[in-house]
Amino acid sequence: MRQWPINHLTADDLDAFHSASLSIAAREHLDECAECRTLIQQDQVLLSALAKLPTFEPAPGFATRVLARVELARPVAVRFKVPRLALAATLFVALGASIVWSLFNRTLLLSWLDRSAAELGRALWVAVRVVATNLTEQPWFAGLRGFASSTARVVLTGGGLLVAYGAAVYALRRLLVPPSRPVPHADW
Repeated sequence: MRQWPINHLTADDLDAFHSASLSIAAREHLDECAECRTLIQQDQVLLSALAKLPTFEPAPGFATRVLARVELARPVAVRFKVPRLALAATLFVALGASIVWSLFNRTLLLSWLDRSAAELGRALWVAVRVVATNLTEQPWFAGLRGFASSTARVVLTGGGLLVAYGAAVYALRRLLVPPSRPVPHADW
């Protein structure tokens, strides 16, 4: 009985084979597939040939010679044409002038603020009305209203969404927590 008629071992499966963590289904496929057994043998020959190669190390002082040739860019100081003291004095004078103007024109300033707040409130109310009107005119709104007419359906749907949210948070937590046992080939 062939369980994997088309899919052969992948590169990840080869790595798992060499680290002795191949899945049961992949082992069963390997027992049945001559092509994959040949691939495993060729991979083992390649790995043994690579293991026989000599390791090379740089000559002593290599890093020093390379770093001696590297030219580091020197930081350039950015100078403003306007002195900092003049800029600070200008800001201080402008702030003081604003405070003095506000003290002498308090009624005008309050009328501007009241008018702005009223216009902002009107604009927000119109936006809410436009969005509500657009939503109620959509073709799917009648179905949603029919669904929401039953309290039991809304409660069950809300509960289901709450459970799904909790499961998603739990799954995310499981993904983010580091494994408790060492992972093969994690030091690569």
